[in-house]
Formats: sequence, structure tokens, C-alpha cells
Amino acid sequence: MINLKYIEIYIKSKGVHMNNIEVFKDIKESSKIELKKILKERQLSRKEILFNERDIVDKVYFLKTGKISIFKMNENGERKVIFILRNGEMINEVSFDKSKTTTVSCEAFEKSIILECRAKDFIKVMEDDFALTKNILVHTQNTNRRLYRQLKNSISIRIDKKLAAKLYRIGKEFGVCNGEWTLLNVNLTITYIADMLGCKRESLSRAMKILQDENLVKIEGKKVYIKKDELSSYFKST
Repeated sequence: MINLKYIEIYIKSKGVHMNNIEVFKDIKESSKIELKKILKERQLSRKEILFNERDIVDKVYFLKTGKISIFKMNENGERKVIFILRNGEMINEVSFDKSKTTTVSCEAFEKSIILECRAKDFIKVMEDDFALTKNILVHTQNTNRRLYRQLKNSISIRIDKKLAAKLYRIGKEFGVCNGEWTLLNVNLTITYIADMLGCKRESLSRAMKILQDENLVKIEGKKVYIKKDELSSYFKST
């Protein structure tokens, strides 16, 4: 019989803390012990590349602290940011085929700490813990839903509405309420937002001006504020 008190003391005595990783919620205590053995901490500097598109990635990564950017490059060498991941999120998919390359690139949006382990070791833990496997499936499902929303917002929609939808989503994930306004608590530039939408900086600036004129967005220095509910209504309107 597993001594839960011993396991708790064992986990707390080690340097790697997994409590905030979403896919580790409600898994077996024995799985936490095994994960503690195989996971290693790694620090990333801002803009440090974790992996590039078409790399063969034989590890699984989790974001402990910081923010991670997931992006693709188009045929013109222009960057399209897909996600900005936050604390506790799983960074990449679990690859069961060693010959498959990754379809995206990944870099640190800011100074970050990640947890990493070999994919084959992680799969062994999944095999013995359905709760962990289920969490991975839910994570994949949620990622796909986010991609579907992005696809919907990228088809036949004006750039100002695409921008409104993107700022609304960022507000849900990183927003800090400040009266009627919500501060986007992430270091965004016009160029970076343009990368997220896959458009030119000039087009993004014009769209941002439209939202500012509608009193949906305000920019003070490097801080961006939005009105979440009004932005939602704006990009959903016909």
C-alpha cells in the first residue's frame, strides 16, 4: 500500500514543483513520483528558441513560469504567431511517431522556466495512469478548439474584426480588470500583434486606430487596455 504522507514529503523535498501544470491535475500520486524522477527544469531567455518547425522533437515540454510563443513561418519568411502560452500549459504534443517532425516553432516570449522529459518516458507514465492520458486528450481537444476559432476568425472577416477577436482572446487569458477597462498584462507591440494576425504592420495600425476611435481600445505608453464585452459584440456583429 502506498504511503501518501511519504509521497507528499518526497515530492516537497525535491526541486521540481508540478502543482501548477494543468495536465497533472488529479493524476495518481505514484505518477507524480515517476514524473518527479524524469522531469528536469530548464530556463529560457527571452526570444530563446525551444524548437523550430520541422525539427524532430523527442521531448515533452511544460511551462512552469513565464510565457511561450508558438508560431509558424510562411513562404515569405513572415512569422504568424498562433498562441501565447501561459503558466501551467503543456507546450507541445506527445509524439508517438519518432519519424514525425513538429509543425510549429516555439520560443520564449519572456524569461521562462519549463519542465522537460523524454517523450518515451512520459508515455510510460501515461500507460499506467488513465487520468493523465485523459488530461492529455482534453488538452489536445482544447488546443484544436482554439485553432478552429482562429480559422473561423481568419476567413472573410475585416482586419479590424480579426483584431477585435484576437484582443478579446488575449484579454480572457492575460487580462487584468481595471474598472471599465481590462489591461492586457502581456508585453505586446504593434509588430507582434501583426505577427499574430499574419498581416502587415501598417494594416494592423489602421485597424487599431478604428478600434481606438470606437473607444474599444486605448494605448497608454506600452500598455494596451480593452473593453472586453464591447469587443466581443464588435467582432460578432455583421
